[in-house]
Amino acid sequence: MKHVLLMALASLAVAGTPALAGTYPDKQVRIIVGYPPGGASDIVARLVAKDLEEMNKQAFVVENKPGVGGMLSLSTVTRSPADGHVLGLGVSGTLVTGPHLQKNQLYAPKTDFAPVSMIAKVPMVLLAGPGLMQNSVKDLIAQAKAKPGDMTFASGAQAFELALQLLNHSADVQITSASYKGGAAASIDVIAGRVPIMIDSIGAQLSNIKDGKLRPLAVLDRERSPVLPEVPTMQEAGVADYDAVGWIALLAPKGTPSDVIAKLNKQINQIVEQPEFKDKLMSLGFQPDGSTPEGLQKTIDVDYDKWGEVVRNSGMAAN
Repeated sequence: MKHVLLMALASLAVAGTPALAGTYPDKQVRIIVGYPPGGASDIVARLVAKDLEEMNKQAFVVENKPGVGGMLSLSTVTRSPADGHVLGLGVSGTLVTGPHLQKNQLYAPKTDFAPVSMIAKVPMVLLAGPGLMQNSVKDLIAQAKAKPGDMTFASGAQAFELALQLLNHSADVQITSASYKGGAAASIDVIAGRVPIMIDSIGAQLSNIKDGKLRPLAVLDRERSPVLPEVPTMQEAGVADYDAVGWIALLAPKGTPSDVIAKLNKQINQIVEQPEFKDKLMSLGFQPDGSTPEGLQKTIDVDYDKWGEVVRNSGMAAN
């Protein structure tokens, strides 16, 4: 009787054990994306899903769930079973910048997820239209200081607005922001000369840069971009200790077994090293960039605190 009882208890224990890496995934995996199909984040998610499907011989399906600036998708991830069969594509805008500008928090970015791996950096660039006479960040700052508040900046997204606010603080200038519904709308006015400058991701404006419609003054990363190797960093251009870098990463629900996270992390890092994957991301203006789960957690922690301070210093109000 005692032997039967012990066997029954053991069976219950096994039944309650989360999926382990040896059997994971044992069913379809959903990758939740916070933006509509066809956008850059969606393309990256589908490239990753395709390779993960081939590696695991199991379906990895991208599910688009836009809303609340991309944050609705990650709130879905936090409410999903922590077994690795629901994953989220997290971007810097939904994890370290956007939450500071939301009155009603859908999740706690630093504690509500199990980080899997960074996938890519999304470098931003400071761009000038044809009407701007200054050819360098140094000259731009000199003009902004000469007439505080007179220069206008076209802002197509919260992330770019925050990058401007960081520039205002770091360079001790007062550049005024004008809001637009996206980077494409902002670029129209900058190209037309109605607004002198803007910030956007490199990939979003790469064709305008190549066509000479927009002039890149500086990339906002600490390192030069291989997509625009001739363009200096903001620090090289004279703004000390300045960087504003977007990124894309893969996340799982908090509590996902560590061996499942380790298996996914290893596979993501193998994917980002594949030449075909690298070429595709580079064509989008991204830089493939894997990480450890711990490295991604540190990036989230550091960037979340950094952009929270920028929001507080700027006086930007949460919506």
